[in-house]
Parts: sequence; structure tokens; C-alpha cells
Amino acid sequence: MQEGFDKFIEIMEGGFREPFALSLHSELYTNCYAMCTQKAPNNYADQLYQKYGMIYETYLHATVLPAIKSKKGEAMLHEFAKRWKNHKLLVRQMWKLFVYLDRFYIKRISGLPLKAVGVQKFEQVVFNAVKEDVRAGILGMIEKEREGEDVDRELLKSVVNVKLGDIGAARFNVYNKELEQNLLATTSEFYARESAQWIATDSCPEYMKKAENRLQQEVERVHAYLHSVSEEKLLKECENQLLAVHQTALLDKEETGCRALLREGKTEDLARMYKLFTRLPNSPDCGLQPISQIVREHIVDVGMSLVRKQEGEKDHSNYAQQLIELHDQYLALVNGPFGNNTLFQKVLKEAFEVFVNKDIGSTTTAELLSSFCDNIMKTGGDKIEGEIDSILDKIVMLFSYLSDKDMFAEYYRKQLAKRLLLNRSASDDDERSLITKLKYRCGAQFTSKLEGMLTDMNVSKDGQNNFTQWMKNNDINLGMECSVTVLTTGFWPTYKVDEVNLPNELVKCVDKFTQFYESRTSHRKLKWIHTLGTCVVLGRFDPKPIDLVISTYQACILMLYNQQEEYTTQEIANATKLPMEELKKYLQTLALSKYQILTKTPKGKEIADSDVFTFNRKFTDRQRKIKMSLLVTKDEKLSTKQTVDEDRKHAVEASIVRVMKARKTMAHQQLVMEVSQQLMKLFKPDPKVIKNRIESLISREYLERDKDNNGVYKYLA
Repeated sequence: MQEGFDKFIEIMEGGFREPFALSLHSELYTNCYAMCTQKAPNNYADQLYQKYGMIYETYLHATVLPAIKSKKGEAMLHEFAKRWKNHKLLVRQMWKLFVYLDRFYIKRISGLPLKAVGVQKFEQVVFNAVKEDVRAGILGMIEKEREGEDVDRELLKSVVNVKLGDIGAARFNVYNKELEQNLLATTSEFYARESAQWIATDSCPEYMKKAENRLQQEVERVHAYLHSVSEEKLLKECENQLLAVHQTALLDKEETGCRALLREGKTEDLARMYKLFTRLPNSPDCGLQPISQIVREHIVDVGMSLVRKQEGEKDHSNYAQQLIELHDQYLALVNGPFGNNTLFQKVLKEAFEVFVNKDIGSTTTAELLSSFCDNIMKTGGDKIEGEIDSILDKIVMLFSYLSDKDMFAEYYRKQLAKRLLLNRSASDDDERSLITKLKYRCGAQFTSKLEGMLTDMNVSKDGQNNFTQWMKNNDINLGMECSVTVLTTGFWPTYKVDEVNLPNELVKCVDKFTQFYESRTSHRKLKWIHTLGTCVVLGRFDPKPIDLVISTYQACILMLYNQQEEYTTQEIANATKLPMEELKKYLQTLALSKYQILTKTPKGKEIADSDVFTFNRKFTDRQRKIKMSLLVTKDEKLSTKQTVDEDRKHAVEASIVRVMKARKTMAHQQLVMEVSQQLMKLFKPDPKVIKNRIESLISREYLERDKDNNGVYKYLA
């Protein structure tokens, strides 16, 4: 058996230039079989098993170990890899000869299988003796590769596989202990040195490109010759030294850091920054969080500079459009380079909330945004269908950042009312679309009045058709076209009702429609609001007749001139019963505006009670039909604020009652906090207002103070 072993070693050492004779193989296998199958005392299975291990020990000590130790560095690794490869062949050949021993004897005694014995002997004799040199050789080659030299990756792969192949298969900690731990330490040291050089000399984008390249190299290195289990640990060391250690210095680089990249719109570099730092765990000083805070500060700075710029301008009509463009710009940044990450979505929202809620002079963003909507809805018909829908989405997004959403709703309601009543809305579908989007954001209660207004308009159209049919059936001829819009009180803004003397022609229209309406319902009462009315009258001027589109009050004034040519201001006031202040404003639109239907004597901008107004027969215009300034209303800003303040009082009281009804007893601070939380979706309530409303509810006996503690309230059912 020894001769057979020696023969195979001789062949192996000679480079396998001759084959292992089949006859010798058969003879040795037969010998082993005979020695293991004889009965005691002639059974030699135990001696064979012991001798089998000693054969390896002798060979490894005498030949293999000296051959490996005689070489250094890369040559030593080549020898180590070659000797391990040969040893595996030796183990396989010996197993074939002693296979009978493996199948029966070893199973009976529960011994170590033959192949495992061969591997164990290599580990004990060779591996343990040279493992430190091998490890140093591997780490040295890896460092050379990191420094840009070409190395034999196949050699590294074969040497590393010794540690995690047959030797490490049963005990994986061999790879971890003998190579991985040291590899991680040297990796950390290497990148600590390299990153310190980079941070001192390179710009932020250059540093990030180098870091990205290094991380990619490490991934490739693991795939080429290390075990996959090392990838995460290795990258963690690299990320710590390349990114975490220098993050603050990198982001704060004056001319090339994160702020500079945001200012210059370097999306590619920002995307790389996001990709790199998303690898790190998030904390106030690490990962994406510091970047997100810089992004937030940058957006706030840009937004506040826009606010300051607007404050210096007289016309704010393009402010909402600029906000939309600004939001588009940074939303693209969040969705693109920052991967639509929720952290960056949050800072975008927080940043916009800061400056969107700043007033531009005496004007709120809620008012400006509502006015922008008004213009879009008036001209929306000119835009492509998808485009208008996209603009509406952007408006609603800005709206979601407003803290005073109820203020926007009130402005929008008044403007919607004008559009609907004066037929200035470009598309009913667009009106409904925006209301639906607002409803989705704030709930049905928020848009109930707006929806009610649109419903009123549709019902009124049907009512108008019925009125026309009713007049035809009753053979009634008004001598003019008469259209009446019936509105539901509560849905629409509150309008002033003036007791005006209508011309007979209009009185007839009012009477007939009232008669028609009362014949159809007895539960509703009509209240006529002439301030919202529009008339088209024919002016018979000497040059040519012209159709005038005017308000009902303007019509009341002009139709007086069917009886005589001139009137004093006082005479017009007596005839129409219009309040003098209102009348003077309407006279200005007729005599002192672009279209001078009346002439004033004496001339001048101020109107006195004794001034004489004469019908201007010589008036003419290029157009056949002219639309004059229709509505003269009081200061809408003031009235809207008053309406909103009043509504807020009711909303605060309703919220207090809801909370107290559920809780029965509550401390003041807790009640204020819960009420604020409930109302935050619509507006930011002032704690003073909440306190006043609590006092009001106490005085009206909805609540009472606790007898033992003034700061605690009780609900009175």
C-alpha cells in the first residue's frame, strides 16, 4: 500500500507525465479489500485507517511544507495554490484505493471520512504553519490592486478558496478569522489614508466620483475572488471612511458643496450624492438627513428671496405662476436626483409652507392664488385639455401648503360666483375638476358651498327653460329677453340688497318671474339682488346705434334718459332711490370712464349733488357692442376677512363642543391643543380666539368651570 502511495506521489511531483497504472490500482484496491474483510486477528482495517493519516503527515512535512516555505510573496502563493490543488487530487486518488474502508469500517466506528482526514492533515501540517504568510500575501496583493497595479486575480481566487473551500466548508469561521477580519482592518486603514488626501484637495463632485468608483471596485473585487459574505462588511468599512467620516466637510465645501450644487442645478452630482449617502444610516449628522436639511434651507432661501422681490413690485399677478415654476423645479429635483425619497418630499413641503404663508405686502398668498385660479378659469378654454388639468394639480399642490385654507376658499367662492353669474367661466368641466381636487384634499364639507353654486346654475338653466315655456303657454310678451338665476342662500356670498326703483320694463320682468316661481313652489321666498344683474340695452347715438352691456343699476340710470335729456345728480338719486355714494360711483363709470355715455357739467372728477349729466348723443365707438365696467363693490379684501373671521369663530366653537361632548371634562391646555389639531386642516387657530370662544360658550352655558380647578372645564349636556 505504501508503494502505491509513493508511486502516485512520484507521478504527481513529475507533473502527471505518466498515468497511474490500472493494474496497480486494482492490486491495491484488492489488497485493501482483503485486509478489511478477514476475520480477527487477521483484520487490518484499524491499522490501515491509522496508517492512512500518517502517510499524509509524512508527505506534507517532508515535501509540501518545505516547498511552500522556500518561497516568498506572490511566488509563495502560487506554490501554496499548486500544492493545495495537488493535495486534492492525492486525496481523491487515495480515497478510490481505500474506498472499502470508507464505506464499512468508518461507518461502524463513526470515524472521520477518508477525504476529511486528507483535508484535516493539510490544515494541521501546512495551513496552520503558513496561514499568516498566506494572509499577508493576499492582503499585499489586494493593496497593490487598490493602488492601481495589475494582479493575478485567478491566483487570489484559488488561494482564498483554500480558506473557504474544503478547509473552511465545515467551519466557516476559518475564512472569517484567518482573512476577513484582517481584510476589513486593512481596508479601513487604506481608505482612511486615501480619503484624507482627497478631502484636502478635491472638489465635492470629484471626491464623490472617486468614492463611487472605489465602492464599485470593492464590489467587483468581492465578486472576483472574495466570498459574497464579505461584500456588505467590506462596503460598510469603505462607506464609513469615504463617506461618514467626511460627510460634514464634503457637504459644506464652500464653492462645490451641496449648497453650491443646488444653486447651480447640478442634478447629476446631486443624484450621485443621494446615491452615495443613501448607503449610510440616517441620523442628524449622517446619511440623507444632513443633505435634506441643506435642501430645505436652500428652498426656503430661494422662496424668501422671491417673496422679497414681490414685495418690491406693484403687480403681484405673476406671483402664483412663479411659485408653481419654483415648485416644479424642486419637485423635479425630489423626483429625479433624490429618488422621490419621502424624507425629501417632507422637506419640500416644510420649506414651501414657510414662504407660501408669508404675506406679500398687505396681500395674502391665499388671495393671490385664488386670483390666479380666477384668471385660469376665465381663459382656460384656450389651453389644451391635459395642460389645464396639470395646472390645476399644481394649484392644488400649492393650496395644500397654505395654513389659511379657509381664506382661499372664501376668495375663491366670491370669484367663482362672479364667473358663474357674469358667464365668464371658460369651462364648467374645469370648474368641477378643480372643486373635485380640492374636495379630495380637504373633504366634502370644504367644497359643499362651491358644489352647491354649480348645482344652482344647472337648476337655473332648467328653470329658465320652464319660464320661457310658461310665458309662451300664457301668451305673455315682455318685450325683451329676460333671464333669471335663482341662487340658494348659504351657498353664495352675501350680497347687499338695495331698494332701487326699477324701470317699468324691468318691473314687469320681476313681477312675471315672481308669479311663475310662486306657482311652482310655496316653500321658498325670492329676494332680488340687482347688484349682480346684467342688462344689454341699445343706445341710439347719432353716429350709429351701439349695444351696451351694463349692470342693472347702470341700466336704471340710463333708462331715465328715455324721458328727458339731462338730470342733476340729486334728481337721478330721487328717481332711482340709489344711495348717493353708490350712485356717484356708477355715474363715474358712465360719464368719467373710457366710454362716456353721459357728459358731466361742470367738468371734473368729483361729482356734486348739483352736477348735471346729459345724454351724449355724439358718442361712438368702433365696436357694435361694448362691455362696460359692471360691478362696483365694496372692498372685497376687508369683507372676505370679516366673513372668514366670523366663520372661524363658529368653527372653533363647533370644535370645542365636539371635543367636550366626547371627553365631558378637560383641562384648558389639553382642550386648546386638541381643538387646534382638529382645525389645522383648514386654518391655524389663534389660542386667544379659542380662549374667547370658550368664555363665550361658558356664558351661554354650554360649558362650565370646575368648582375646584378654574383651569378645568365640564361639558353641560
